[in-house]
Amino acid sequence: MRIEDEIHQKEFKDDYRRLMANLLFTNNWLNQQLIPFFKGLGLTLQQQNVLAILRGQHPSPVCFGDIQNRMVDRNSNVTRLIDKLIEKGYVTRDICQTNRRMIDVRITESGLKKLQEVDDKFPTLFERFHNLSQEEAVLASNLLDKLRG
Repeated sequence: MRIEDEIHQKEFKDDYRRLMANLLFTNNWLNQQLIPFFKGLGLTLQQQNVLAILRGQHPSPVCFGDIQNRMVDRNSNVTRLIDKLIEKGYVTRDICQTNRRMIDVRITESGLKKLQEVDDKFPTLFERFHNLSQEEAVLASNLLDKLRG
């Protein structure tokens, strides 16, 4: 559906304003899809992001700063996220042996199993995106990369 129809706007002053409104509206739409999906798995989107970062480095640890820099939502409170994931048994936190000022975070076997559960359910989430062909999905992603410079 066109953004004009979604927000009941007759027209925009220019195409860039239309793009900005469309991006903001689509971001909110996407969050409305993702939040309940991850909630049903006992996670938040940010917690899943941290687990995915840690799985990508497994079995090596990742320090707090590296996690923060790799997050999709860089405004997230990494300390709070790690604390919640420790409570759930999905990660561990230890003082780095080579630099005692750094904290090493590692994903646990339980965390790896949780991410496998997420991976197994992803196809149901991605069904919502199949109104785009694979070529259109690549084009949209490339255009977003270009927009960010």
